[in-house]
Amino acid sequence: MKKIWYLVKLGIKAFLRLVFALISGGEECVVCGKKAFLYPLCRDCRKEYLSIKDRELFQGRCRICGKELLSTQETCFDCRIKPVVEHVDKMLPIFPYRIWNKELMFMWKSQEIRALSLFFAKILDGVLKKLGVKVIIPVPPRKGKLQEKGWDQIDELCNLLEYIYGFKILRILERATVIQQKKLGREGRLEQIGKAYNLVSPEKLQKLLKPFDGKLPKEVILLDDVCTTGATLESCSIPLKEVNIESIIGITLFIVD
Repeated sequence: MKKIWYLVKLGIKAFLRLVFALISGGEECVVCGKKAFLYPLCRDCRKEYLSIKDRELFQGRCRICGKELLSTQETCFDCRIKPVVEHVDKMLPIFPYRIWNKELMFMWKSQEIRALSLFFAKILDGVLKKLGVKVIIPVPPRKGKLQEKGWDQIDELCNLLEYIYGFKILRILERATVIQQKKLGREGRLEQIGKAYNLVSPEKLQKLLKPFDGKLPKEVILLDDVCTTGATLESCSIPLKEVNIESIIGITLFIVD
């Protein structure tokens, strides 16, 4: 019932947005300027986003942080000088956080165009199926965000990935601080590593693991929206490694490079 009600509510929001767009004549695609309706992307640009090639995902990336490489070396300059990521076994940011990608993120998070949740979930489904990992651990929102705003973008993506695409969601992390990462500079973010996230209480963990036969999976996806320094994914991975999760793949929609 929860699954059906959630999808109905999101579907109604998307339908009303589509109706309004049709009445008003649509809006401009943020990429090419053509007419768009349900999403702020036209049909052709959506198709381009969805046709992610394996080469773009797995080749020409820093083997530590996942950034696109500008040289033939295996690691980027930052990771050669001072790597941030140690406990994440593989980082896979999907798109660079530039130009219209930044605009899409602003529309999704700040303007709350939640139809984009459906679009991003479809992109993630295609990427995650290539990896073959079915268990997703979301980076949790700051305390009070769900009550304050009524939704969290990562929580919504996980609901859609579970309800529509059949992934298993394991919400075993919680925020230990109320500090917003986006308000911190690089050094401030790095100082939060190992401090910002914990496992839930043993009682809650036991309850969450019931659908998993009481056992933690050996391989998981750690999901967030944007990677800036890698500090958030690293901080989340430390408590996961402490309970013997063997393989952690950090996935983000965007990376600031």
